[in-house]
Amino acid sequence: MEIQAINFEELRKYESFSSVAEMDKSIYEYIEFIRFDVPQSVIDVLLYLGRASLRCVGLSFMKQATIAKGTGYSRKTINKALKMLEAFGIVDSVRTKTKAGRPSVKIMRILPFCLELLHQRVTSYQVDEANGSIGLTLIEDFEPIIYESKKHLKEEDKQAANKDNIDDMSINELDSSFIPSTIVDKDFIQTARPFFGSAKIFKLWGIVKNVMKQAKLEAVTNDVIESVKESFKTTVFMYKADRIRSSFENYFFGVLSSMLGAAKRREVMSNGEGIFYNWLEE
Repeated sequence: MEIQAINFEELRKYESFSSVAEMDKSIYEYIEFIRFDVPQSVIDVLLYLGRASLRCVGLSFMKQATIAKGTGYSRKTINKALKMLEAFGIVDSVRTKTKAGRPSVKIMRILPFCLELLHQRVTSYQVDEANGSIGLTLIEDFEPIIYESKKHLKEEDKQAANKDNIDDMSINELDSSFIPSTIVDKDFIQTARPFFGSAKIFKLWGIVKNVMKQAKLEAVTNDVIESVKESFKTTVFMYKADRIRSSFENYFFGVLSSMLGAAKRREVMSNGEGIFYNWLEE
């Protein structure tokens, strides 16, 4: 690649940061929020892009082969890491032009840290892994109950008196008081019950347990449950504000991943096991 062929004056219009310090701050924040959720190769590639984005702050001209050589990973791993960084909204790509106006090289641009975007960009395959691709419908969208005549109901009551009803009922017909508190935290049940039925609350808790496993959190501590409740409330609010572009469970998964990641960091720091250092100068 001939660097002199690139129109740097035009290219600086795409700069995403006003200074290297500002870029470094965003990289630190990204690492803090994703390091428990992604392979180490993703962190290493982000750090490498940061070190290679100084001439035009936030913009890297490095080819995948160069990044692979510099980090020691294979081209396949580099490609996967870049795709993951782009999926999370951490980087994007820009097609540059020469001074003559002809298409030139494609560069990677590190984007300023944005927690909301990070939540929204959680990829669908992560949600599928965590929740089995289940769909959720808010309770206000449930079909209304159609009431039958009293006479018809009395006849059905007489017939029902002579048989067990449990096999004829679905889990959706059980109210939230039937959800075992030994399986689903009672505080979460109370928080979710105005919006979802029993089956949905149970499935949402499945997301919680999977994100806890991903974050290596074993116990449902007060810190964890407060993070879970806050994540749920945030998702409900954003859903009602029509700010969620994907699905309710996708957004909940993203918010929860960040919140429980922060909870894990607090746990590690409280145990004296982790001291942050300057990642960019590794």
